[in-house]
Amino acid sequence: MNNLKLLTFLTMVIALTVISCSQSDSGTQSSHSKNPALGEVIAYRKITLLSHSKESKYLQQTMTSNRMWNKNLSGLHSATFKGDRGERAGQFCGIWMFESLEQRDDYFPLTNKNDEHGTGVEEFSNVATMINNTTGNINYTYVPQEHQETGVYTDYVVLGFDQLKNPTLGGLFALREYDIKPGMEAEFEEFCVNTSVPAFQKNFPGMELYYLKGDRGSRKGEYAEILSFESVEKRDYYFPTHDSTNAEIADEFGKMFETTNVNKFLAQPASYTDYFKVN
Repeated sequence: MNNLKLLTFLTMVIALTVISCSQSDSGTQSSHSKNPALGEVIAYRKITLLSHSKESKYLQQTMTSNRMWNKNLSGLHSATFKGDRGERAGQFCGIWMFESLEQRDDYFPLTNKNDEHGTGVEEFSNVATMINNTTGNINYTYVPQEHQETGVYTDYVVLGFDQLKNPTLGGLFALREYDIKPGMEAEFEEFCVNTSVPAFQKNFPGMELYYLKGDRGSRKGEYAEILSFESVEKRDYYFPTHDSTNAEIADEFGKMFETTNVNKFLAQPASYTDYFKVN
């Protein structure tokens, strides 16, 4: 091989190597960049399957329906998650995020004074019909008796939403639903928005903290916390097990927790579930 051919060959190898590395890096970054922007309203629905034998069929159904909701309704993001730690480990939840409270109300306006849940407008109903026609209108879930009246969902509004900087909902989130001591609600909200979230925000890359207040559904007027991780791997890095913190950040996280701790407001300890995204 003469010098000219050798130089050409080496140039091609270098170029291909650079392209390969670039594509690899791009793939890694894009997997995180696919995490959706946080909506001002997070509709959280507990999913109870008819039986675990229905799980694969349920996942097929939700994969189709989520894609169709997200494609056909602007300002809405639909996703399905499964618990892997905590109270609801092994069980599912559905998440609908609306970019704003106004957007949720546009899709589900309250039609009369007795309407507490909202009625889907024609645009929503048309997409629902399209999904039912595609999936065969098969339902693999049921509503437990204790939720027959209120439903198994809560529409949560993110407290201090306008103050958050580029918030996202990651590939895994930890949900804690709080019972606040009577009479401390206003103080709790002020602490969350002005103390806890600012102290936490962006101090731990790939982990974000949000506080929520129920606006409709079974926990209307109640509160919750979401600790969002960009991925399962990021959660496992910070918290290798359910009761341990990575030694590399333990001191820093402990100091931050002293500032953001909301336990003084709680009527009772809060249970939690870590949910990871399945589709």
